[in-house]
Amino acid sequence: MEPVSKRKQAESELRERILDAMRKDIGISETMAQPFVESIMRCFAGEQPYFPARRRDYPLSQIQAELERGVSVKQVLSHFDLSRSKLHELFPGGLPGRGARASAEHGRLVETKRRVGTSNGS
Repeated sequence: MEPVSKRKQAESELRERILDAMRKDIGISETMAQPFVESIMRCFAGEQPYFPARRRDYPLSQIQAELERGVSVKQVLSHFDLSRSKLHELFPGGLPGRGARASAEHGRLVETKRRVGTSNGS
């Protein structure tokens, strides 16, 4: 395809996407939406504007429930399509269900060190 044809096709696709969004989101007819589409196309002509992604909502109570039930972090990440850093961002005070386990493990470590220390005659 020639560069001019690609540009025309891209312009046509963008115009159609804007028109479809206006019909779905606002519920106006194509005839009513067309002047707005033309205005948007003129406003951004020749530019490559950046539109940030829509803010994603996370089902925190469901994520928390799974973690508290003992579902592995890896499974939770996969099930909710999360990154590890996003999971920790959602629970800044620590992951639910893990705090109790981590404290218990820490307590066992301290207890083990005490026993080892006392068995050496200290």
